[in-house]
Amino acid sequence: MEKKEQFAPALHPQLVHKLLDHLQSDDAFRERFQDSPEGALRELGYVDPWNCMQLSSGAQLASKEQIKNQREKLAASLTAVQDMVCCMEAQQGL
Repeated sequence: MEKKEQFAPALHPQLVHKLLDHLQSDDAFRERFQDSPEGALRELGYVDPWNCMQLSSGAQLASKEQIKNQREKLAASLTAVQDMVCCMEAQQGL
């Protein structure tokens, strides 16, 4: 059976800014995001039912400094249509 590519809708820019604010500064939120990206997004008001923002097994969230330095790039990526790989994994070359 052929596997279909799955894409998630873009995130609203206001949600992206809230998300990046928290990932850039809030250690407890970063931990919750690492454990459950969807749950952490829901804390910020996200309600669309999709699970695109799952980190790959063993992946590490980008550092706060990396998120700060690449904030515009991340915001652009998160407000565009997403594939199934979270753009905030450290191994994505941020």
